[in-house]
Amino acid sequence: MQRITCYCLVFCGLLFAASCNTPPTGNTADTSQTPAAGETMPAADQSAATNGRNYTLTTLDTTIKSPRKELKGKVDGVDVTINYGSPAVNGRTIYGDLVPYGQVWRTGANEATRITFAQPVKVGAEGKDLAAGTYSLFTLPADMHDWTIIFNKTADQWGAYDYAEADDVVRVKGTAKMSSTQAERMDFALEGNNIQLMWADMTISFPISAAAK
Repeated sequence: MQRITCYCLVFCGLLFAASCNTPPTGNTADTSQTPAAGETMPAADQSAATNGRNYTLTTLDTTIKSPRKELKGKVDGVDVTINYGSPAVNGRTIYGDLVPYGQVWRTGANEATRITFAQPVKVGAEGKDLAAGTYSLFTLPADMHDWTIIFNKTADQWGAYDYAEADDVVRVKGTAKMSSTQAERMDFALEGNNIQLMWADMTISFPISAAAK
């Protein structure tokens, strides 16, 4: 009888040890990536991505008033990247005021907008040649409906403060039209073979195509 009792105690002890080493089941939350009180997640984890039909729009920096965004996609088989600051309307008058007529505009906020083509392209309805590479992208609105799109060879510059017309590589005409919906933030999009700039109640677009097929 004493021997049986001893065996029972040993068997129960083995069952208890096994249960302690078995991983829990069920929907147990993983808190290894949860920030502690007063901490924030790394900037990379705060980014948000939106998928268009032929592009992805990612917010790179959410810590500034005009978040830095990056569009990546394809137009006519060409890889296109647009990196820009995304300002908000915030109750302001945009065209003819914040974006003055007759002056070169940085086309966004903070650093000048940068556009990269992985292959040579033709831009604008004029079909002007533009080599593969990265350019700063400026616009020049003569009035609400008359826009010029500017590709400048100095890709990295702050706003349009150091803009030099002598560094322009190509200038083409953009198509401007009133939008059916109000865009609170300035954003870019790809629509067919067109690159679109949308802000407030206006959409400005220009076509691109592969230079060689």
